[in-house]
Amino acid sequence: MSGENDKIPRSVMADKFIALANEFTETEPKERVGAAIMFAAARYNAFEASGKSSNLLKDKGDVLNWYSKEYQRMLDANIDDLIAMKS
Repeated sequence: MSGENDKIPRSVMADKFIALANEFTETEPKERVGAAIMFAAARYNAFEASGKSSNLLKDKGDVLNWYSKEYQRMLDANIDDLIAMKS
C-alpha cells in the first residue's frame, strides 16, 4: 500500500535536476543552462495546468498568476539561503 510517506521528497527531485544542470555546465554557460531549466519548467507547468483545467483559456490568467507567485516565493527563499550561507 503506498502512501504519502512513499513519495520522493521534492528536495530530492530538485537535487537530481540540479545535478543534471551541473553536468550541462561542463559544456554550456550556466546562463544558458538556467534558461533551459526555466523553459522546461514552463513547458511542464503548462502541461500540468492543462490537466487541471477544463478551460485553460478561461483559467490562463489565474494559472499565470499562481505560477508566477510560486516561482517568486521559491526564488526569494533560495536567494535568502545563499545570502545567509555567504554571511
